[in-house]
Amino acid sequence: MASKPSSSPFELETELRRDLGVVSATSIIVGGIIGSGIFGAPAGIAQQLGNPGLFLLVWIVGGALCFAGALCFAELGTMMPRSGGQFVYLKEAFPPIVAFLYGWVEVVLLQSAGLAAIGAICTSYMGYFLPIISSHVTVFDLGSFVISSQQVAIWFLLIFLCFVNYVGVRFGGLVMNLTTFAKVTALAGLALLAIAMGGDAGHFEPIVPPDIDAGILTVLGPAMIGALFAYQGWVNTSMVMGEVREPQRILPRVILFGLGLCTLVYLAVNWSYLYILGIDGIATSDRVAADVATWLIGPVGGSLISAAVMISTFGTMNGTLIITPRIPYAMARAGMFFKSFTHVHPRFKTPSRAILATTAWAILWTFLGNFQAIINAFVYIVYLYYGLNVLALIVLRRKFPEAKRPYKVPGYPYVPVFFLVVVSWVVVTVVTQNFMQALPGLGVLGLGAVVYLVWFRKA
Repeated sequence: MASKPSSSPFELETELRRDLGVVSATSIIVGGIIGSGIFGAPAGIAQQLGNPGLFLLVWIVGGALCFAGALCFAELGTMMPRSGGQFVYLKEAFPPIVAFLYGWVEVVLLQSAGLAAIGAICTSYMGYFLPIISSHVTVFDLGSFVISSQQVAIWFLLIFLCFVNYVGVRFGGLVMNLTTFAKVTALAGLALLAIAMGGDAGHFEPIVPPDIDAGILTVLGPAMIGALFAYQGWVNTSMVMGEVREPQRILPRVILFGLGLCTLVYLAVNWSYLYILGIDGIATSDRVAADVATWLIGPVGGSLISAAVMISTFGTMNGTLIITPRIPYAMARAGMFFKSFTHVHPRFKTPSRAILATTAWAILWTFLGNFQAIINAFVYIVYLYYGLNVLALIVLRRKFPEAKRPYKVPGYPYVPVFFLVVVSWVVVTVVTQNFMQALPGLGVLGLGAVVYLVWFRKA
C-alpha cells in the first residue's frame, strides 16, 4: 500500500523528548533574557525622551511586543522542533535569498555588533575602577576620526576571548557559569535597596508630558531600540518549545510567567534608577547602575555593582563568541557561505577562521562609537527579521494548513498582526529619524544581497 503523501515538509522531524515543566522552562527563558542591556540602555532612552512616564512606557511596550513575538515563535518552534530555527522558517516561507540574508546579517552584523555593544557596557563599568578607560579619553585623533581608550579596551577584551575560544571552549564554558548569579543579584539588590533607602518621588513628575501630541510616536520608535536590545533574549524561548510537556496548555503559562517576570524586573530596576537619579541623572550617567548603588550605600556599592556588571557582560561576550562562529561554519558546510569557513583547526578542533572573522567584524563595529551608536546600527535589523519570521508564521499557516502544530498562537491573527505593526513602526521611525546611524545596517543588507547573487544563488 502506498504511503500517504506528507502534507508538509515538517512531519518527518524527530520530536524532542518533552520533559520540561513550567518552572524549568520559565527559568531558561528568564536566564536568556535578562542580560547586559539593562545596564547600558537606560541612558540613551532617557536622553531621547526626557520624561519619566514615557521612559517607563518604553519598557512596558517592549515587554508586550516580546510577549507577542514569543507566542508566535512558540508555534514555529513546536512545528519545526529540529529544523534549525529562523533560517528554516524563512526558507520555507520565502525565496531563498531571504533566508541567506538572515544568516549573513546574523554573522556579519547582528552577533558581531552585539559583541561590540556588550563590550562597550563591560568597559564602561571597568572605567569605574580604571578612570582612564572612557569614551571621553582620546587615544588617537585625526579630526573626524577619533579612537577612545574605551574602544581600545574593547579590542583587548575581544582579542583575549578570541584566543580563549580559538584554542578550545573548555575555559570559555567555565566562564559562563560565573555570570548569571552576579547579573540577577545586582538587579534585585538595586531595586530592594532603593525601596529600603528611599529616593525622591518628585522624580516621577510629570508622568505625562504636558505638550504631548501624535508627534511623540516618531520619538518613541527610536527610543525603543535600547529596550528592545535589553529584551532581545526573548527569541531564545524557541530553545524550549520542542521540549515542554503539553505545549498547548503549558507554553502560554511559560511565556506569560517568563516575559512577565522579566518585564517586572526591568520596570523595578528602571523605577529605582528614576527614584534615585531622576530622568536627567539617568540621561547624563555613563554607569547608571553604579551611580545608583554609590548614592545608596557609597563607593562600596558602586564597586560591587560595577564588578557584577563586568563579570556578567564579560561572560555574555564569551558566550556570543562561542556560538556565533558556528553559524558561518554551518552555513559554509551547507554550501551557503564561503568554503574557507568550514576549516577546523587541526590541533584545537575549533572553527578557527570563523572565530577570527567574527572577532575582526566585532572590532570593526566599535568604530561606530559608543554603545548607543552601535545598537542604533543593528537592533532595528534584528527586529526586521523577527517581523519576517512572524510573517512567515502567517504564510506557513496558509501554505501548510494540515501541518502538525502542537501549539497554536492564541488570538491569531491579532497577536502576530500586533507584533508586525509595532515592529514596522519601530523600523520605519528609526530609519527615517536616525538615517545616518541606521545606514550601516542597510549597507550590510545590501552587500549581503550582492554576495548572494554573485556567489550563492545557484547553491
